Amino acid sequence: MKYFKLCMILGIALFLIVSASSTADVVPIPSTENQVFGLNSHIEAVAPVIEGTSLKWLIGYRGNTNNAPVRGGGSRASAHSVGFATYFDSIRTNGGQISEVKSFRMDTHGMDAGRNNIETTKVLTYASQNGSHLMGAESYNLYIIGNWSYRSDGGTLCVFARPGGEQTIPAFCNKATASSKLTSVTTAQVGTMGGVTMVGQGQYTTPAALAYGISVTPDGNSASGYADGIVSTTFAVSIREGRNDGTFDPDAPPFQTGTIFTLSEYDELSATLSHIDTTIVTGGISIFVKEFNYQSSIACIDC
Repeated sequence: MKYFKLCMILGIALFLIVSASSTADVVPIPSTENQVFGLNSHIEAVAPVIEGTSLKWLIGYRGNTNNAPVRGGGSRASAHSVGFATYFDSIRTNGGQISEVKSFRMDTHGMDAGRNNIETTKVLTYASQNGSHLMGAESYNLYIIGNWSYRSDGGTLCVFARPGGEQTIPAFCNKATASSKLTSVTTAQVGTMGGVTMVGQGQYTTPAALAYGISVTPDGNSASGYADGIVSTTFAVSIREGRNDGTFDPDAPPFQTGTIFTLSEYDELSATLSHIDTTIVTGGISIFVKEFNYQSSIACIDC
C-alpha cells in the first residue's frame, strides 16, 4: 500500500512538471464559450458491475474564428490549429467484490503550461468470488495539426499529402496515445491517473501534452500476496514535422518580423518520429508501474 501511494504521488508530480519540448505543436486557442464539468464516482459492491466513461473533443476545425484562414504564415496562425482528443474508460465484472473511487474533470479554457484540460484518476480493488473476474480498458488519444495551407473545399488532411483537388493541409501532424487493459483479473489493486492539455492560453508558450500512469499491486487482503490477471499497456508517439522551403507567398499576410511564421509554404517534410512501447504481464504480479509523458511545443523563433 505504501508503494502504491508513493507511485500515485510521483504521478501527480510528473503531471505538474513541464520539461523542454523539441517538436512543433501550436495548440489551438480557446473558443469564445467555455465549459467546465466533472464527475466523482464511488462504488462498493459484491455484484456484477458495468461502468463506462467516454469523451470526444474537437476544436479549431476549419479555422472557425473570425480571422481569414492562414496560408503558411501570419502571427495568428495558432488560431487555425486543429486539436482532437479522446478519452475512454470501462470496467466489467460478472460478480466478485469491488471497491472503486474515480474522478473526471473537463475544462475547455485555455491553459498555461503545466495545467490540463482533461484530468482523470481512478483507484479500484477487486477480489474474485465463485470464479468471477474483472475486465477493464482505459485510453487517451491526442492529435494536434496546424499552420494550415488553405485550399478551397476545406478538407483537413494529415500533413504533407498533396492529392488532386483543393484541400486544407497543415504543416505538422502529431499524435500521442496511451492505453491500458485489464483481462481476467481475479485479485488486484489498480490505480491510474491521466491528463491532456490541448488548448493554450498562450499561443506559443503552452505545450500540447499527454500524461498517463498505471500502478497494479496486490490487494492487501490477498492470501497469495500477488495481483492475478493479465495487464497490458501501449504508449505511442507519431510525429511529422515540416519546415519552410524558403519562398514567399504574395497571398500570405505581410512579413511579420519576430514571429515564427514569417515565410510561406511550411509543408516540406523535414522530420518524422515514431515511438511505441508495449508491455504484457500475465499471472502473479507483485509490482506493475508504467508512466508516460508527452509534450510538444514550438522550440525556437524564426525556425
